[in-house]
Amino acid sequence: MTIKIFSERLKKARLEKKLTQRELATRVGLSDKSISIYENGKAYPPISNLLMISKELGKDIAYFLSD
Repeated sequence: MTIKIFSERLKKARLEKKLTQRELATRVGLSDKSISIYENGKAYPPISNLLMISKELGKDIAYFLSD
């Protein structure tokens, strides 16, 4: 799994829910800058953040991490 694939899946899942980065960030208790960093492939989120994000977006964590 490359960070590019991860970041693309994160953005796709967010857009499917019709959420802005700020809306998603607010719902999971993060900053919109953090979501932007993850979506732009600059860093992977810590597993605790990924769990909150995957739950909010209605995706299994494997969706973001599998090839």
